[in-house]
Amino acid sequence: MLNQYRELLSRPDWFSAMPAELQDCLFNAVRLRTVKQGQTVHEKHDKADGLYGICEGRLRVVQHSEGGREMLLTLLEPGNWFGEIAMFDDAPRTHTVYCEQDTVLAMIPRARFQHLLSAKPALYPHFTRLLCSRVRSAFQFIDASASLSLREQLIRRLLMLLGSYGQILPDATPITLNLSQESLAQMLNSSRQTVNQMLQSLQDEGLIEVRYRRITILSPAALAAGN
Repeated sequence: MLNQYRELLSRPDWFSAMPAELQDCLFNAVRLRTVKQGQTVHEKHDKADGLYGICEGRLRVVQHSEGGREMLLTLLEPGNWFGEIAMFDDAPRTHTVYCEQDTVLAMIPRARFQHLLSAKPALYPHFTRLLCSRVRSAFQFIDASASLSLREQLIRRLLMLLGSYGQILPDATPITLNLSQESLAQMLNSSRQTVNQMLQSLQDEGLIEVRYRRITILSPAALAAGN
């Protein structure tokens, strides 16, 4: 059954750059896990149990304030891998992840992952590339939160989501995100009404098209220049 997801899980740049032998080692260690809508994959502070790839469904990565308010950090779609940070530093999970839809996950259990790293040290440069991409995304998030206008934060978030969805395509290619305005507002810690106004403005400028629970970015390069 895993074979039907192999091409999808191999798409990220850090994974596709691996020699076939190393890809085979990882896939041979995978077991599939099904998680229902609304169920949690892991909570913040949980001990890491494995590395995950998304085969079907969609996940929400969230942070909760002391008052219990949920802040949506990102959405993860099929083809994304996650959970690698805690696999390397042996620290607890940094965020809560739960299913927005019924989800099929490819999981490499922690013990098997550690065994693979010991047996195949050539894996390290590829996971280093993945970790570095996370660091870059984190700095982009900090930069957006600290110094950009809300419009600039919105544009930055949309462009970051393209990477999260694994859909970076040629600059002139339209890309559709299945994303509600409410979810986008949560990511920006803003109101839905404010986000709707900014989206309409970007649509009027010919940069995006807004439909029910969908946002089509007509050209990533043009949107980036819209800052």
